[in-house]
Amino acid sequence: MLIRENYRINLQAEEAITDFLCAVLRGDSLDWPAASDTDFYDVLLKQASYHGVDSLLCHMLKPTAAWEELPDQLQDALQQKLMTGVACEMVRTRDLLALLEALSGAGIACLILKGGALAYTHYPEPGLRSRCDTDFFIDTGDIRKIRDIFHGLGYQLSGWIYKSHQFDCFKSEFGGAINYDIHWRPNNRSKYARVFSYEEVNRESVPVPGLDGALTLKPVHALLLACMHRAGDPMHDADRLIWLYDIHLLVSALSEPELFEFAQRAVGENIQAICRDAIEKSRQCFTTSVPGQVEDILAAPSQASSIHRRFSDSQLALIFDDIRQLPDVRSRFELVWEYLVPPADYLLNRYGKKGWFWVPALYLRYLFGGIFERVSLR
Repeated sequence: MLIRENYRINLQAEEAITDFLCAVLRGDSLDWPAASDTDFYDVLLKQASYHGVDSLLCHMLKPTAAWEELPDQLQDALQQKLMTGVACEMVRTRDLLALLEALSGAGIACLILKGGALAYTHYPEPGLRSRCDTDFFIDTGDIRKIRDIFHGLGYQLSGWIYKSHQFDCFKSEFGGAINYDIHWRPNNRSKYARVFSYEEVNRESVPVPGLDGALTLKPVHALLLACMHRAGDPMHDADRLIWLYDIHLLVSALSEPELFEFAQRAVGENIQAICRDAIEKSRQCFTTSVPGQVEDILAAPSQASSIHRRFSDSQLALIFDDIRQLPDVRSRFELVWEYLVPPADYLLNRYGKKGWFWVPALYLRYLFGGIFERVSLR
């Protein structure tokens, strides 16, 4: 029995509440504070929402004796989150199935990535995996065709098409928005963007249960992607519990040979450090179990820095490879145009300026700064 003193809540100490949430998600036996401790429960609910685990928290608590001891306001809030998650999933699923049918009719194949697939493959119920969009992975030759289909179905399109290796499609539905994030690289960061290609993972793709005809990454590839996603954007909080719980579920469901395949692939791609860190953090939060031999493989040192390695991992090398991978001259021209001629609104937002008179100077700053950044192989 864990005692409350181990989780004494200071409103400034978010780590304490995160530890408590992890203990609940692990299924630990806990002494809950009295219902009158409103500060504790207010912070608990806010942290659960921030970490994307409020629906999951409700699902795990309801069958336990602790549920009856919780304050009514917390029960109501968690149940509302759970019902909202279920309702959103019903709307998303209906839209997704119609979209997949339209894409299939046009001869376009795609893979569902990240939380949109894990919700069906690894969670007890899809609505328990909170998310704001559904991610697709597509072949470069289908970029223009899939954009035309989304546009024809009433979606609005936004974002860079080529420079960011993804674009967004969204539409309003029942007072909310349905969002799709369409990727033609597995990650936007140059170091991870070429860890695997669409052709490779599509050959080994697996069905998504409950989504007739939908395909996703095999679990080894899904775990590699989850580790890269966690490390790939400095704007992300890498320790959001929903992402770590994804990793926990993926690792726990892999067989030992699959775990060896994952570790060897991570070393082969020189991303073992981020994979080791993700699994270690998952273990700290959820006691994720990994065979010692797999840990030994992931403990291999990263490849020594060299001019060749720095170039291979650089944005400049990725640009050259993008130009090679894109299917036609028009796409290649559009890629170069996105790099060289960004919209004025983007420049003003990026550099925190107001007024169109700034645009020429900001363009020069962007252009020469971008050239330096890429030639310097950072």
